[in-house]
Amino acid sequence: MSDELEQKRREKIESFKVEFQDDFDDISSSDPVAEDNPDEPKDYSINIDSGIDSSGEVEEIFANVEGGEINSHSGAPDEVEQKLDSHEMRVAKRKDKRRRRFKARKNRLIFRAIWLTMVIFTSIMIGQYIMVGVNDMLGVGREDEKSVSITVPKNATLDQITDILSENKVINNPYFFKIYATVTKATSGYTMGTFDIATNKDYQAIINYMQSDMNRTDVVKLRFREGLNIKEIADLLQENKVCDSKEFLEKCDTKDFDEDYEFLKGIKNDSQRYYRLEGYLFPDTYEFYIGEDVTSVVQKFLSNYRRKLYLSKIRFESGQKKQTIEQKAEALGMTMEDVITMASLIQAEAANQSDMYVISSVLHNRLDTIPNDGMNDLGEGGFKYLQLDSTVFYPYRSETQIPATMRKNFESRYNTYIIEGLPAGPICSPGLEAVMAAVNPDNTNYYYFCHKAATDDEEAVPYYATNNYEHIANLEEAGLTDNRENYEDEESSQNEEWY
Repeated sequence: MSDELEQKRREKIESFKVEFQDDFDDISSSDPVAEDNPDEPKDYSINIDSGIDSSGEVEEIFANVEGGEINSHSGAPDEVEQKLDSHEMRVAKRKDKRRRRFKARKNRLIFRAIWLTMVIFTSIMIGQYIMVGVNDMLGVGREDEKSVSITVPKNATLDQITDILSENKVINNPYFFKIYATVTKATSGYTMGTFDIATNKDYQAIINYMQSDMNRTDVVKLRFREGLNIKEIADLLQENKVCDSKEFLEKCDTKDFDEDYEFLKGIKNDSQRYYRLEGYLFPDTYEFYIGEDVTSVVQKFLSNYRRKLYLSKIRFESGQKKQTIEQKAEALGMTMEDVITMASLIQAEAANQSDMYVISSVLHNRLDTIPNDGMNDLGEGGFKYLQLDSTVFYPYRSETQIPATMRKNFESRYNTYIIEGLPAGPICSPGLEAVMAAVNPDNTNYYYFCHKAATDDEEAVPYYATNNYEHIANLEEAGLTDNRENYEDEESSQNEEWY
């Protein structure tokens, strides 16, 4: 009986070993370690015989086996389950690590692909931008043989210049133009005014073009006739938008130009003059720019004076060597300031060109009497006063031009009825002919002159006299007797002769 029981027990043990081994075989077949190392010996069997005798311990183990399964409270299966759980965790960790490494490699490849794409795209964009900018800098791609008119404001900034050029299609790339102007230090110095500029110029040509007055088209051409005084010149400049008249007059009463124009250094009586540069603004036709700098405007007048009157040599008499006007003046014992002052009086008084030379002789004859207290060879006196109507209201042209608040008590410092000899300075801008007459007077013995007023049909008619009686007759013939009566009181008090 005992032998049969022992036999059954052994059969059950063998049966358990077979089933248990099959389970471990299934596990080993899915083990990645096993796959990675196929040659490594594996032993997942449990030596059931070891430590178990046939009489007691085996029976205790299999007493808990029901239907071929191990109960949860049996000892050996618990150890197996723990062993299985630990192994599965290691396998799972290895798989997760491999999965993360693979994913990281995949992400790096994607990132590198995106980065390379962006670099290529950016390079293309930058290259295209530089290409467009360089083309614009060189004037490539803009309309050929087309010009536009642009107006630059005073003291324009680089931003303003760029906007003007861009709006008028002179440039296509404002940002690139700013970069170029900054690098080439052309951020300022642009000339105000109007320009006609071609649209196919390169950047440097545009900058050079706009930094020169020579290219401006807002040019005003003005003719200043002989005999205009400095206030009339200033008003004409302002009327034509060249410069402000007040600024012009202020500039003409300074010494700012003495270093550049040597003939101005001879002016010594600044405090006695109304305007220092009166008489030196040579009458001529000039071209100015709208809104031109007042210094530039004055320089144009003075440069023309130097060229026409100071440096030019003229033949005054037949066979005589050419001389400058200054040299001729020195020969007569006159300064250049005296010449211009006398020429301005001649210009203001003469009826025509030939009249200038006769009036010049009258003035010279009178001035020659000053050493003799104004007495001439005929015994008549009062000739140290030139008595010229054109000087009475200077710096105004007439009494009506004097401001109302000053008119009643106004007395000109240049009034030749009350001052001896020449006034402190010129009263207008004389022309070349008047200057020539001042240094080359006719040879006469006249001390008086007057004019019959001009009409629409004929110019003024001059009359000359050597003495007071002839002069009175000339006044009557010229229709100036009424005017003569207005000055009778002044003549009697000063023993002066009016013409």
